[in-house]
Amino acid sequence: MATSVHAVGTAPAPPVPREDGPGPLIGLPRPSAAQASRLALVGSVPMTYGELSDRADAIAAGLAALGARPGDRVAVWMDKQHHYVEAVLGALRARCAYVPLDGGQPVGRVATIVGDAEPLVLFTDVRHLPALAGTALPASLKGVVVVGEVPADARRPAGTPVRTLAEFTASGAPSAASGTAGDGVDEGADDGALAAILYTSGSTGVPKGVKISHRNLANFIGWVRGELDVGPDDVFANHASFNFDLSTFDLFTAFSVGAAVWIVEDAQARDVTALAEGIHEHGVTVWYSVPSILTLLTRAGVLTDEVCRSLRYVLFAGEPFPVPHLRLLTERLPEQTTLYNLYGPTETNVCTYHRVRPQDLADDGPLPIGGPITGARLKVVDEDGTELTGPGARGELVVEGDCVTPGYWRREFEPMAEQHRAGRHPTGDLVAVEEAGLVYRGRKDRMVKINGYRVELGEVEAAALRHPDLADTAALVAGEGSKARLVLFYTLRPGAKRPNTVALKRHCAGHVPHYMVPQTMTCVPELPRNANGKTDYRRLAEREDRA
Repeated sequence: MATSVHAVGTAPAPPVPREDGPGPLIGLPRPSAAQASRLALVGSVPMTYGELSDRADAIAAGLAALGARPGDRVAVWMDKQHHYVEAVLGALRARCAYVPLDGGQPVGRVATIVGDAEPLVLFTDVRHLPALAGTALPASLKGVVVVGEVPADARRPAGTPVRTLAEFTASGAPSAASGTAGDGVDEGADDGALAAILYTSGSTGVPKGVKISHRNLANFIGWVRGELDVGPDDVFANHASFNFDLSTFDLFTAFSVGAAVWIVEDAQARDVTALAEGIHEHGVTVWYSVPSILTLLTRAGVLTDEVCRSLRYVLFAGEPFPVPHLRLLTERLPEQTTLYNLYGPTETNVCTYHRVRPQDLADDGPLPIGGPITGARLKVVDEDGTELTGPGARGELVVEGDCVTPGYWRREFEPMAEQHRAGRHPTGDLVAVEEAGLVYRGRKDRMVKINGYRVELGEVEAAALRHPDLADTAALVAGEGSKARLVLFYTLRPGAKRPNTVALKRHCAGHVPHYMVPQTMTCVPELPRNANGKTDYRRLAEREDRA
């Protein structure tokens, strides 16, 4: 297993050189006869590779019956469960791009995303179906497919056919037209084709879709398989929501090596007892999550020797991991457990990595994000775009290579689109070049991370500003690491009554996901302004620090 850390530059060549022409389609490789009886999913509904492959085929056939073509979108909005995975894999088998939506997202945001993506089909469940009633759905939608039995009197969207999953899968004739070959490679496929569109927080208050290609995912999974010694005997924990890019590691790495996946359901996601029991019961060997979850488990004292003994790899990403908290975690883990700090915005998936070393835990300085994965080229540039080199260099991180995604869905004329067409992504993150590799030093703009979720503060402000009594808003982050919290300052319209805080939070929850709802909301006579007349966030932050 490779253990070296590259400071900055180009990562070594992939373990398996790629020939000219099409590369692998990411998804669920067709299982061999020997593999078909092995478990692909563990948890509340165990499922073998043979069963999961058959269900993905049935969904792909249902999509084909609707006339699905390569590149069509398939949206999924339901609670985390095995049916969610089936829908994702079925879409990929049909050579469609999946559009994952978290089950906790409000229907207004779902409608915005579905309207933008214009999917062929929307998969949902009985719990979410009534929320779609009265919601404007795009003309592209040929059907809503519902997991579970739909009551005759259930509210449903008007003008869009609604079928149960059983009815949908019965409508298509099984065929071998769609999907991956026995080794996971479809030689007729274009690996530049879209595999997924992941919607992230948008600076204008409107979510934007990051296009993820099969090439992007194949590059990432290829690096993982070269770096980690994983195989059929491993069990991956899927803690991240499927609309979070961390989930691509859990699903596609595991399926590519014939390992099992434990889907951590929504009710378990922050239940430390349930998480510990799941790790122990399923013998989880590979864990990947945001640091805040690992900190939660550590503080709760549930990571006993019995719970942790199966863990071979613990990986984390999405936000900085304070070294004091990481030190406590390592004290709970077996000596043989290897830890990795992974880094990368959605637009690059993972592009750097750092294998945690004993010396990293010796002081409380920031943990390095390390060097490039396979297929990534890193540059540190100043404000003029001039590349900076050598120890001590500090500037914006620019990523190039096969890890860079094709750009944003239907935003081909934005300034960033040209960068992405050139295979380049300026991250907006400030980094410093140090001996152990790159070290993250903060953001250029106002994109922040809260518990691993990427949050554009402008979208938080826009959501709050929809309240009829609010005149102006300013959102910021107070605290650091696992103690970071969203704070909102707002002013009232003339004559308006100050809204109840609970009601205001409920209002925000109707427009943004739960992790984007501010924990603290403060009404002020007016927002401070700087010399340019813009909101002075620095003064607001100082006020919050004094509170």
